[in-house]
Amino acid sequence: MADMLEQLPRSMVQRVPAQVRAVMTQLESAGYDAYAVGGCVRDALLGRDPHDWDMTTNATPEQMKEAVSFHSIDTGLKHGTVTFIVEHEPIEVTTYRIEGAYSDGRHPDSVEFATTLEEDLSRRDFTVNAMAWSDESGVVDPFGGISDLQDKLLRCVGNASERFSEDGLRVMRALRFAAYYGLSVEKGTACAVHEKKGMLSAVSGERICAELTRMMESPDGNHLADIVSQFSDVMFQIMPELAPAYGLDQENPHHDRDCWTHMVDVMAQMEPDLALRLAALLHDVGKPSCKVKGEDGVAHYPGHAEKGARIAETLLSRLKFPHRIRDEVVFLVAQHDSWPAPTQRSARRFLARCGDEKRARRLLALMKADRRAHAPNSVEGKFDELEQFGVFMESALEEDAAFTVRDLEISGCDLLEKGWTEGPGLGAELQRLFDLVLSGDLPNERSALLMAARDPEAHSA
Repeated sequence: MADMLEQLPRSMVQRVPAQVRAVMTQLESAGYDAYAVGGCVRDALLGRDPHDWDMTTNATPEQMKEAVSFHSIDTGLKHGTVTFIVEHEPIEVTTYRIEGAYSDGRHPDSVEFATTLEEDLSRRDFTVNAMAWSDESGVVDPFGGISDLQDKLLRCVGNASERFSEDGLRVMRALRFAAYYGLSVEKGTACAVHEKKGMLSAVSGERICAELTRMMESPDGNHLADIVSQFSDVMFQIMPELAPAYGLDQENPHHDRDCWTHMVDVMAQMEPDLALRLAALLHDVGKPSCKVKGEDGVAHYPGHAEKGARIAETLLSRLKFPHRIRDEVVFLVAQHDSWPAPTQRSARRFLARCGDEKRARRLLALMKADRRAHAPNSVEGKFDELEQFGVFMESALEEDAAFTVRDLEISGCDLLEKGWTEGPGLGAELQRLFDLVLSGDLPNERSALLMAARDPEAHSA
């Protein structure tokens, strides 16, 4: 704890933006308190650069606007918030406040201004977010946030059940903070998370998506997997499509763990890439509904990748994920079981199927992780093939080959000059040339492509 407290003043002085400092200085000069509060203090204690700077003060909105000379916007007067525009940057300042009951599990029924900083901090969700700092006072930490940070512990401020009852989204925030910051969830807080998970049903998909996105970008995939496993019931609350995989015996010699554990283990191996981690968590979501057992008693899952892609699309659409993320995950889930042969031609076709290098690398990473999470006696041969395939893929990338029709060294305009007309025939001819390049039978060179292009009249005849 001492090390954190010794480093914080220097850390804050270095990190506080000039715009924030300017507002603090004017409030303090007018005789009011002015504190940086919440996540920025937490991140500074951890040696990170805060993304957001929140401020709190004992001045009312009217007093703030009298004390601070910068242009102000009344962004939330009933909640005590004023936004000052300093050098084109918005700086939000909120009056100390306490909140009434949360009848809807989302918003306080009433907000009252408080007189002390500790009253304001007492309404916050977790101890690591209930700290404040100023030059004069240093760290104000009435609920033990510094100690919890050093112990890598996530703990609610006050009664955990009451905190989650106030806002159901805090259930997801608990998982997000624990995963992202490498924290364990304190026993009482963990019990309340399980108890209050049903409140997430009243939370919008957009809000859940925002928390899940930050959670999936956790720097440590193994710790993320631990949190997802510990709170699988919460994950099933927001993604009920995953629940049938829990405890599903795969009854196949290639697998030594249930379907849910397998998917979580694959996710643990992924780098902090939102689309890749979501695809890993969802890649076998289609298996429960596709399971069939042969006469030998071994289970198989025909069509599970395609079924999983459809499930993933429905799930991610419901949670309002951006189209680009949804489309990427759906593609990866649909293709994860299409194992490529370790050949140069297969590498070219793989890249063409993916359409770009980044997607190809994601798909190969998913395939490798999927194979690692199989039973040990079934891994070695297939994994070696994937490693060999990776060499061929790198070679194909170095060739700067064509992986889509757009990559050809000629275009439709060139075929129009040869006498082709706009229409399906022209597109089919470009596709034919592309297939020849893809198979290695024709170099992606302008002269070779023009020579190989068929005469439109002879072709139509």
